[in-house]
Amino acid sequence: MAAIWFTVKEQRWKIGLFGKFSWTGNEELWDSDNCTISIARTLKEQCLIVVRSNQTKYSHYMQKNVVLRYMLSFEISKIPQKPQTDTYIARNNLPKKRTRPKERWVLQLDEKHWIWEWAQKDKNITNSTIYQLYQDIVHELTHPSITPDNIIKAQVEPPSTELIPIIYQPSIDALKNFVREVHCAKEPPNPDGSYNIEISILFENERLRQHGILNSLYECIRRLIYGRTMDLESFKINVAKKLSNNAFIFEGIYSANNEINADSIHGDKAPPPPPKHPIKYYFMNPNHPVVFVNTSNHAMAEHDTNNRLWKWEYIPWLSDAPIKLGSLTRKELETSLKKS
Repeated sequence: MAAIWFTVKEQRWKIGLFGKFSWTGNEELWDSDNCTISIARTLKEQCLIVVRSNQTKYSHYMQKNVVLRYMLSFEISKIPQKPQTDTYIARNNLPKKRTRPKERWVLQLDEKHWIWEWAQKDKNITNSTIYQLYQDIVHELTHPSITPDNIIKAQVEPPSTELIPIIYQPSIDALKNFVREVHCAKEPPNPDGSYNIEISILFENERLRQHGILNSLYECIRRLIYGRTMDLESFKINVAKKLSNNAFIFEGIYSANNEINADSIHGDKAPPPPPKHPIKYYFMNPNHPVVFVNTSNHAMAEHDTNNRLWKWEYIPWLSDAPIKLGSLTRKELETSLKKS
């Protein structure tokens, strides 16, 4: 799919003195170039628009160049108007400014989202990438007989045949709360024939936001108790005999509807047994359930509570991923971290 432009109307945000995230109230148009668009079916009357962008950077942790992938998604339920031609100046929040208006082909999806491309003299708008996207969206919204599969599509290396989750985390996290490693360890079968896969995620740090003034003290406590400042969180994927019954188990780390500033969330902690949460989205195929890290203490869920924010998209098996993929159990990881 051709790379195109994406524009969103959104407020500016800022990070306060002690790390707290907040919206400023000043709404602007934000342009991103070299984006790709994909569509997922969620409910019969809606479809999920997924916007992606990326950049290549050198990672000292990985000791090589890696690709940082970003994703923003939103649902639409109304058929948009056909793509139009107008003149436009790309916004000055981009590194390279355009000083004069230029003709473009634009599809307005709703009052806050636009996808577009610069007009080409040797081409008609009906033959453009934008027009093809418009037709795809119309098809999705006018054919409710198509079974919703909640599969988020992407153009990446062939998906792994192993059961590996895809992880999304708000990319505003400039305080080093990002993911470093993902480990998937299969457990023995359960009496009912299902089995669990323990997923352990190693984060660079755990920076408080809501209680940011206490962060330095919190780091000292973590060093004393765990011998590290890196954060380790785990959840399980219950693999049932029937695919539709597969579920997440977020014991002690379920975010519920809490957002990025929350830093002391430990949902589903008690009483046992912890509840099972149906998987809402898959990435490319049912081998890759989608998990959203929603709070600053890395509580997570099957749904996104920060849907206005761009996400880091962690696809663990990719050769250019910024994270390591392993198969250690949480206990093995804790032992290795104490030795390091």
